[in-house]
Amino acid sequence: MILLLQILFDSLLLAGLLAVGALGFTLVWGVLNVLNLAYAAFIMMGAYLSYGLWAIGVNILLTIPITTAIMFVVGWLMQRFIVNYAMNGPPTLSITLTYGINLVLVGLALYFFTAADRSIIVPEYLNNYLEIGGSKLPYIRIITTFIAIVLTAAVWWFFDRTEYGAAIRATRLDMEAAQLVGINVRTIFNLTTGLAAALAGAMGSLIAIVFSAAPGIGDHFFLQIIIVTVLGGLGSIVGPLFGALIVGVATSITSHLFGATYGVLIGAVIVLVVLVIRPSGLLGKRFYEA
Repeated sequence: MILLLQILFDSLLLAGLLAVGALGFTLVWGVLNVLNLAYAAFIMMGAYLSYGLWAIGVNILLTIPITTAIMFVVGWLMQRFIVNYAMNGPPTLSITLTYGINLVLVGLALYFFTAADRSIIVPEYLNNYLEIGGSKLPYIRIITTFIAIVLTAAVWWFFDRTEYGAAIRATRLDMEAAQLVGINVRTIFNLTTGLAAALAGAMGSLIAIVFSAAPGIGDHFFLQIIIVTVLGGLGSIVGPLFGALIVGVATSITSHLFGATYGVLIGAVIVLVVLVIRPSGLLGKRFYEA
């Protein structure tokens, strides 16, 4: 019973983190049709920003919105002044460009911070735990899971209820038609990448609080984000949530029983099985198959 509860707690935390990360990744992939390989570096930057803010005395929970805002600006500027110029070329150009950006950012992190993990010391009042059925759930994990759920709900509200969200959805469905009705597609591209970077930064911040910051932390989670994105399906905001929940539960169960290496493997097996049955993913739209 205790093991089952612990697996459930770990599953919810991992699913929350992956949902936040997958939402940002599927935005860029679905709207811009760009496989943004710099996304892993955005997660890493979010983790180091949160660590740096904590190191100068900022409350660990306040580091999350600050990091999110900073990463939004970083994503906007990168799209505006770098990626936009590569989007007129072949798809491989943007992939190569974002991969190069990822290598540069990770290299800079290694130079300035070395390969050592940087851990945030959680305040004592957040280090206590809630005991349920003999299983202990630290308050900090409850809070970070709640924040991840709130972020995913906020993204859904933005896309479903706001004018900019409607413009992004319109651009995703038909770029030329969106331009005909007066939508500035380049601005939508900048906004989309900014939002994606903000979500990556938020995920990195949560990772730094619960785990640690390291140059390779983004790459560690990036494969699982791709799995969640493909599993949930492009063109759906709800899809990554279902994908994250499935991968989170499967990974936690497998990791507890067989080790962390097999935890990542089970996610890949699940997505392969789903794609054989439904190539567009669980909730993906068929127009993305082209």
